[in-house]
Amino acid sequence: MSMVLVSYIWSCIFWMAIPEDEVGGINFRPLIYLTPIPCALGVWAVGNVGRERGAIWWPLGIAFATTPVLWFWDDGTWFTAMTFCSSFGFDTLAKQWRKTYPKKRSLRSRILVLSFCTLLYCGLFTSYLYFNGKITDSDGEEIKFQDAVHHFFTSPWWLDLKQSLVDTWTFAQHHGWAEVWKQIIDLSDPHGEINAHKVLGVSQTATQSEITAKWRALSREFHPDKVKDELERKKAQERFMEIQQAYEVLSKMRSKRTAKNKKSIDL
Repeated sequence: MSMVLVSYIWSCIFWMAIPEDEVGGINFRPLIYLTPIPCALGVWAVGNVGRERGAIWWPLGIAFATTPVLWFWDDGTWFTAMTFCSSFGFDTLAKQWRKTYPKKRSLRSRILVLSFCTLLYCGLFTSYLYFNGKITDSDGEEIKFQDAVHHFFTSPWWLDLKQSLVDTWTFAQHHGWAEVWKQIIDLSDPHGEINAHKVLGVSQTATQSEITAKWRALSREFHPDKVKDELERKKAQERFMEIQQAYEVLSKMRSKRTAKNKKSIDL
């Protein structure tokens, strides 16, 4: 049963990876008639585990012999017939028993085989996704994945991001990556200082007296006791607490803010 399952999956992956439309004026659909190859490989790979062994030629020949099924039925029927017949052919005609277990391969050899299989699988899946995959937009309309990729790389969002990356690279070449990292940390607002300035509606160079005056004005404006409606009072209370937290953050960062103001004045 494991031979049938593996060979069926490998056949499906190979089938799906073949482009449905022409690529560069070339029609790749005739490659579907090579699907018996991954089918036979799946049977052979499972059939050579442990004490069992066998050549690939019998399952490969039987898999190709089932090709006429595709001419009269659909691909699902062909896959089923191909995998069952190929597995049965391996069990009855090709399988032999080893007297001893096969010698264990070296770690490097196993890593190379695993890496090759992983790259092959990723390549086939990428081919399916790019050439045959589709996505659905918010209106329920299907769009080819390759068209969506093309539109993405010509979208304003990507062009802006690309320009930002170029600017970051240029800045790093002149000032060093340490300065880039410092700016990233500052922009991430770890202390909440930038957001606090935004909540109070003051600039980042505002003095302590300006911040205090703005805090008092906003506290009076959004004080919950001034609102009678229950729903509006709840909103005012949330806004009031946000103002208090922002003022507390800026008060704690007073020394840092003073240093920034001094630096901006010197510049």
